[in-house]
Amino acid sequence: MAHLLIQRGKVVPGLAPQTMAGAADGDWVSMKGYHRLVVLVHLTQGNAATTAITVDKATDVAGTGVSAGITLSRNWSIEDTAIGTDAGTNSDTWVAGASAAAITTSNTGTGASMYAIEIFSGDLITGASAFGTAFDCVQVKLGASDANNIAQVTYILEPSRYAQGVSPTPSAIID
Repeated sequence: MAHLLIQRGKVVPGLAPQTMAGAADGDWVSMKGYHRLVVLVHLTQGNAATTAITVDKATDVAGTGVSAGITLSRNWSIEDTAIGTDAGTNSDTWVAGASAAAITTSNTGTGASMYAIEIFSGDLITGASAFGTAFDCVQVKLGASDANNIAQVTYILEPSRYAQGVSPTPSAIID
């Protein structure tokens, strides 16, 4: 029997839709009960100003022991898509981005863009060996761009590290 995403993981709001007149920090989310996290950033542009996307890690959802700026090794984007127009003029093809400490969004000032960042729980361990500091929480940060640009973030965590029969899946917003 196939399990739906909602049954095998968590979909958690990371940042409510807001204007990007100033920088915005998403909520902290715990990967303690999950193998993988996809950070999905949706940006609607009304002004030709870029937004920097970064991800920090910490040892708990209060941000304790924060380590700024993890490398975003697996990231993709769909940029400058016109919403509500002929689908023939748009693309739904994700384009792989380069590994970097930050993603800089499009600066066209039109349309909508989505950015996906995939993080595995093993990516959060630091030190010379697997016994380094075990970070298990992450937070997305968006740099300021313009009040006419609107952004929101969704965290998608899956699969649960626990047996599929465990219900509900572990919380991702508390330790």
